[in-house]
Amino acid sequence: MATPQRVETKATGPALRLSLSTIVPWAAVSGLVVLVVGGLAAHAGGLLVYLFPLSALAVGALLYWRYSDLYLGFTWWLWFLTPAVRRLVDYQEGWNPENPIMLAPYLVAALTLFTLLRHLPKLQFSRLFPFGLIFLGLSYGYSVGIYRGGWQATTFDLINWLIPVTLAFHLVVHWRSYPRYRQVVQRTFVWGVLVMGAYGLLQFFSPPAWDQYWMLSAPITSIGAPEPFEVRVFSTSNSPGPFAVVMMAGLLSLLSGGGLLRWPAAGVGFASFLLSLVRSAWGAWVLGIIFIIAQRGRLRQLAALVVMAAIALPLLTVGPVADTVNARLQTVSNLEQDTSFVDRLAFYQEFLPQALLNPVGEGLGSTGLATKLSTPEGELGELAVFDSGLMNILFVLGWPGSLLYVGGLVWLLFYVFRGGGPGSDVFAAVSRAIAIAMLAQLVFGNSLVSLAGMIFWSFLGLALAARVHHANAANVTVKPQPHGGVESIVSLNGDGR
Repeated sequence: MATPQRVETKATGPALRLSLSTIVPWAAVSGLVVLVVGGLAAHAGGLLVYLFPLSALAVGALLYWRYSDLYLGFTWWLWFLTPAVRRLVDYQEGWNPENPIMLAPYLVAALTLFTLLRHLPKLQFSRLFPFGLIFLGLSYGYSVGIYRGGWQATTFDLINWLIPVTLAFHLVVHWRSYPRYRQVVQRTFVWGVLVMGAYGLLQFFSPPAWDQYWMLSAPITSIGAPEPFEVRVFSTSNSPGPFAVVMMAGLLSLLSGGGLLRWPAAGVGFASFLLSLVRSAWGAWVLGIIFIIAQRGRLRQLAALVVMAAIALPLLTVGPVADTVNARLQTVSNLEQDTSFVDRLAFYQEFLPQALLNPVGEGLGSTGLATKLSTPEGELGELAVFDSGLMNILFVLGWPGSLLYVGGLVWLLFYVFRGGGPGSDVFAAVSRAIAIAMLAQLVFGNSLVSLAGMIFWSFLGLALAARVHHANAANVTVKPQPHGGVESIVSLNGDGR
């Protein structure tokens, strides 16, 4: 009788641990969802202003330390949905131009700073050394910004520039987890495209009251009117621009897989993506498609694209959706009379000499949303809207910082694209395509910071992790053992030690 009892104890121990390892993280995430839904249902949205970001940070810390793959998915869902939570709270409590709720995704993503601190010595390795150059470039920009404008705006801008890079560093350092990261990102973006796309269509046909309130309160002039068929779709994001880049990346990621769910996700996602009316994101998506197909003739992805187009076609060819999209498409062939194109061209002509003739740079905090923290009235500064990511880098970081930052970035891109990668890893190819598509948008704005930066740097990090993972898998040697077995030895070659 004793022996079976011991066998049962040994068998149930791992099963119990497995059960707890599954229940604990999902219970934490579910608790956060219940907190938000319960708070809004009880009309206690004011409690969420600080409780939501703190609770999200607590859940994120648990996942970061114990469940790294779930941490990555949780981080992305915060970027997807936090603006919608903010709008619901503002609708109950009144417009708050500096709502702390928006800190939630930044706080959770900032946990990757611990990865940087723990693995700081690894920056000496050849494959991670470019990150060191990028960090030095940002340190230079931060120093200049502190000297010129004070610490508040500069620190806020540093977070926008730095956190996306530390997430990429986190992914590369943990390259052994790349297969799990790939699965999580695929699943997250399939569901994200489905949810955000479906909500975007609802917003276009019948904008909810909280979205109408946001459109009337937020100082955004290019978001359309809070009426059916008049909204430039922004879904759960704050504005059409961020929504469009998320959907661009999500629609490209669907070409790497995602099961049967990716087909309905592609239909509603593509329709909402076009209804955002963000032409730069449309062009980036086309560029990403071309890049994916050009990589060793990926005919399966071309076939998947045809199927997705067939699913989305009924939504795009009739009714107000077709009218809205066609009207925007006509502006592409008539750029001379397009106000935004003319203004951007004038900005390049006028500002390029100023950016080139300022070798020291203005420092972090001198452009973008950070300018709100450097003006006495708390309003956006003169350079809050900066219609060129290329000039923004040079203007903010100066010549020394730009040389370090751009040099490190080019080094990473060279490593990612040198020799391509295994033809069987479609997700790695798609990740490279998304990185290229985001880089192309530097002509229109800085796509390396904030949410756009999260997309660029995370997919670049995944492509880097894939490269290291496959390189080390190819270097596995088999060593005979005295007992007749074998031992696998992985050669790291300085890539991920």
